[in-house]
Amino acid sequence: MVENRSDRNDRHPYAGSTAAPRSPHPGPPAPARRDEPDGLVYDLIRWPARLIALVIVVPLQLLWQGLVLVGRGLRTLLWTWFLRPLLLGLKRLLWDWFLTPLGRLLWRWVINPVRLALLFVFHYAIAIPLRFLVAWLVIVPAQWLWRTVLRPVVHAFAGALRLAGKIAAAVLTALVVAPARWVWRAVVVPVSRIVAEACRFAMRVANAIGRGIAAVFRVIVVVPTAFVWRTVVIPVARVAAAVWRVTVVVPVRWVNRVLWQPVARAGREIRGALFGGPAVRR
Repeated sequence: MVENRSDRNDRHPYAGSTAAPRSPHPGPPAPARRDEPDGLVYDLIRWPARLIALVIVVPLQLLWQGLVLVGRGLRTLLWTWFLRPLLLGLKRLLWDWFLTPLGRLLWRWVINPVRLALLFVFHYAIAIPLRFLVAWLVIVPAQWLWRTVLRPVVHAFAGALRLAGKIAAAVLTALVVAPARWVWRAVVVPVSRIVAEACRFAMRVANAIGRGIAAVFRVIVVVPTAFVWRTVVIPVARVAAAVWRVTVVVPVRWVNRVLWQPVARAGREIRGALFGGPAVRR
């Protein structure tokens, strides 16, 4: 057993090393570490570099961080205690106390009077002359043209349309309405009356024929059938029922009561006595 273990250690690639044994549950592989170079030359370079970093870089970094903190404090201090109050004061001084009253004064004494003057000039220099020109150059000629030319033409056209309508109505009445009325009075109404009378006569004839056929059918079929039913069928049926009762029903009942039931009862008693129990009907 010892030899086998030694052979196994010889074959293992990490045999005799100081590496820790593998865990039963391996995790993700660790990143490979780069071996740092060593030697006299590396030490001669590394230690002066570290000394320079400690003497120059670290103080500069600390100085920069201190300047950043001081700059943030100065920015907050200047904005809160100097710039913001200064801007608010300038806004109050320039806008509230100077520009707003100046704008009101300008609107009241300069802009509004100029606006009113411009409106006055526009009204009396442009609007009234333009309205006068439109009235005398457009409206008055249009009214004159309507009274003297267009209205007579419109009236004449309307009269022509009315005359054409009357002529068309007269032609339609003469060619269509009057012939249609004559055809209605002379042809349609008499023919319809004749057809109605013929239909009524046919209905009366059909009713009379129907009543005659019904009377004949009643005399030939219904009355004899009822007579035969009352006088022949019903008595024969009654006699047949009495004969059936006397010849069949009464003897069958007597045979059942006198012969069949006692024989069946005696058979059940004998079967019960022989087999020790009531007979089972199959």
